[in-house]
Amino acid sequence: MSFKSKLSQLNLEIDTHSSLSKNRSIVDGYSEIANRLNRVANTLTEEVNKKHLVEQLARHGGMPIDPEAEAFADVDKLFELLVNYQALWEELKEKSLQEENNCLYQLENGVKQKAKELSEFHDQSWQEWVILKRKDFTVPDLILENQRNVYKNESLYKNYKLTLESFNREYDDFSFKLDQYNRINNLVDKLIELHGQMNTDNLPESVQKFFNSVNNYKFSRPTLDLLTEEVFIWLKENNMLSKFMVTPNV
Repeated sequence: MSFKSKLSQLNLEIDTHSSLSKNRSIVDGYSEIANRLNRVANTLTEEVNKKHLVEQLARHGGMPIDPEAEAFADVDKLFELLVNYQALWEELKEKSLQEENNCLYQLENGVKQKAKELSEFHDQSWQEWVILKRKDFTVPDLILENQRNVYKNESLYKNYKLTLESFNREYDDFSFKLDQYNRINNLVDKLIELHGQMNTDNLPESVQKFFNSVNNYKFSRPTLDLLTEEVFIWLKENNMLSKFMVTPNV
């Protein structure tokens, strides 16, 4: 029987005894025990749900979960703590709240500490996956600007920017919900696709300087001294000579 099943069974026994009791103080004791055990169950359920999501990361380029990871060590101790308290409950019922070894607190604290370790492991797994994915779609600012300013692909530039903004919003709000993960994964796929459509070549320094000046014409007009032989050849090879015209600087 799993930890969750044993915990549910114990809670069911407590609820049954509570419904049969006429003594208010005994009912209150049962209620406190049930509430504390429910918090234990909820804490573990949250981390189990995170683990299920983290397991999916391996299907989308992430690393498989290592069952020998330190976060999964000593899980058997939680079973031992639960069995100890279950035996105590069978013997003392509501008086188990006052027993000297404080087995219920030990169970709560054990689960709390293990949940903290699991949460850190799941967070790290998520961050590592995001780092891997960012490498697949991240574009240096200069290269991105060149899609618009050099290659005149305004729609690709805007589409990438908007998709990246959506990704960053979803990433900032991420709380291990499956629908959030699905949206983020779809955005990652779209960013990788857009990245693949870009011309990511680094321009020669003189060519980059030429385009920087051309695209900042509102603040400074480019002059012919920027049209070096290297720039002229590059424009010719890329069929861009006809995109520029010369006017007198008057």
